[in-house]
Amino acid sequence: MITSRIQELISAYAEGPRLLESAVAGISPGELHFTPGPEHWSIHENVVHVADSELVAAARMRFVVAEPGVALVSFDQEKWARAMDYRSQSLEGALALFRAIRAVTTEVLRRAPGEAWEHAGIHTEAGPQTLVGVVEHFADHVPYHLRTIAKRRAQYAQAAR
Repeated sequence: MITSRIQELISAYAEGPRLLESAVAGISPGELHFTPGPEHWSIHENVVHVADSELVAAARMRFVVAEPGVALVSFDQEKWARAMDYRSQSLEGALALFRAIRAVTTEVLRRAPGEAWEHAGIHTEAGPQTLVGVVEHFADHVPYHLRTIAKRRAQYAQAAR
């Protein structure tokens, strides 16, 4: 049985693409690619990272549902950003990928049996993670990056003065 808390969690997770797309709508290319320094990601790079992270998240969720106890491998986001050259990737492509993965994974979550929500995988760095925990983490991932996007926009405005 799916509880109201889980239904709310699925709804929050499903809302991610709309929130991210709204946050970047109408931003100029200059602002999208602005960074306050070489150790910081641009808004563009943040969006590509969110899409890449969603690939990992979707796989983790499926593994936890289907193979409780499975290893959930961590990934080095900085290495991915360099290796995949986030700066040169298509923003529209990243948004489309993110939207598609979230839509399909939302359906997987809606159809997951009630007991699957207590299944856990073993994250290579964080230890046991239930399906609830994984979904919660990635539902919060977009709001985290929305705060980063807002910060980057403020930094861009300050630099433009």
